[in-house]
Amino acid sequence: MKNLLNAYREFRAAKRKSKAYKIVRSAILVIAAAFFVLLVYPQVLFAHEVRYKNFTVYSRQPLDQSIYTVLDKVEAELSASPINDPTVQPKIFLTNSQKLYSFLSLYIGWNSFGKGYPLLPTSNVFINEADVSRDLVFRKAALGSQRSLSGVIAHEITHLNIRRRFGYVRNITIPSWKKEGYAEYVAGGSTLDYETGVRLWKANPNDGTGYQYFRYYLSVKYLLENEKLSVDDLFNRDIDNAPIEAKVFEKL
Repeated sequence: MKNLLNAYREFRAAKRKSKAYKIVRSAILVIAAAFFVLLVYPQVLFAHEVRYKNFTVYSRQPLDQSIYTVLDKVEAELSASPINDPTVQPKIFLTNSQKLYSFLSLYIGWNSFGKGYPLLPTSNVFINEADVSRDLVFRKAALGSQRSLSGVIAHEITHLNIRRRFGYVRNITIPSWKKEGYAEYVAGGSTLDYETGVRLWKANPNDGTGYQYFRYYLSVKYLLENEKLSVDDLFNRDIDNAPIEAKVFEKL
């Protein structure tokens, strides 16, 4: 009788645990689904909207006329790219908050200037704290703590253009140095100024921490301007970046 009672108690305890597990699992799935919807439709967090040319900008505070100057610069940078696609119609979300930006960045790359999600079926671009009137965006970093807002927007939209040009699957498999290097190229430069990037590279050529995008940018710039590759060739050819970086490094 005692064994039966113990077995029953164990059964009830296991059943309660099973219910608790199911509840927690369901709650996690609901939260994940809600966050996914928020990333796709974040407009609910932004009170103001500006439409201009091919862009829609969302903000938490009213925007003045300087936003049009910024977007004109973005358009000029993008139009120089042969894979620019006006049908992308990006939605730009100015979070103007490190905390909100980190949240919408999934706390991955939370200290970047801007972030998009090319794997999601959206054209959303999230921007860190910014000063639109000065065309600047900021992050907390010892080096490269600010950058032009127009350049960051152009960089992120270029990722969307790459996805549109080569498709979702190809976009996943294209090496990061090509995607990030070309996005920097369209943006007109890297996070770091040339002198700082060169100094970091020469000081530690075997570790790109802190200046990786600068290396990517110079590699792509070399291929497009010195080797005269087309943008389609850049992305379609199987290219080993190591010898390219070695050539670039020799010329620094």
